[in-house]
Amino acid sequence: MRYYVRAEIERFLRAVDRALKRPATVIIIGGGAAALKYRIDDPTTDIDTFNAVGADLRRAIDAARKATGLAMPFEQTGVADGPYDFEDRLLRAMPRLARLTVLVPERHDLALMKTVRRDQADFAKLQAIHERKRFDLSVLLDRYQQEMSHVVIDPRRLRGNFLALVESLFPEAVTLVETALERPDQRNQLDAFLASRTRLKRRQRLPRRPRRGR
Repeated sequence: MRYYVRAEIERFLRAVDRALKRPATVIIIGGGAAALKYRIDDPTTDIDTFNAVGADLRRAIDAARKATGLAMPFEQTGVADGPYDFEDRLLRAMPRLARLTVLVPERHDLALMKTVRRDQADFAKLQAIHERKRFDLSVLLDRYQQEMSHVVIDPRRLRGNFLALVESLFPEAVTLVETALERPDQRNQLDAFLASRTRLKRRQRLPRRPRRGR
């Protein structure tokens, strides 16, 4: 199985862009999105898309394979679920491309899409994104509760997968999140905890005042 790094994915997409005869839009999810927008260098085996690959784009992909020598799989994924409104929050990657518009999920949406499958390699990518720029736990929890009920999966399994995600990113808060899910009236405990963490981080960022001499 061939693995592709970010530089190869970008080179391939530039070749696709040059080969296109008319504008095309592609929504890239999975490892390709993590590489292109969030600069994660973990190699991926293919480019998964959320939308269908039309005939014009498919011809450009074939031309790019010949031009680059990269036989990169580039197909619509068979199964993909994410937050209900994630398409309203799509972000653009590689904005300098002339004809090809590359869109990827916003990072919290990408995390919840990965949660459906609960693959350890996917969680490792999310941890790498988290290390670059921390996820907002409140955003993850709100979108999980408000925008994931349509996902075709046993709700108990999805809940377990979500808690596993929280434990991997916010181990100090997983008990409070579990309590908030079981008893929504206890959400204020989690909110208070998160607010205290935010205040602490702000204080840590403030420059220390020099001590006055006696």
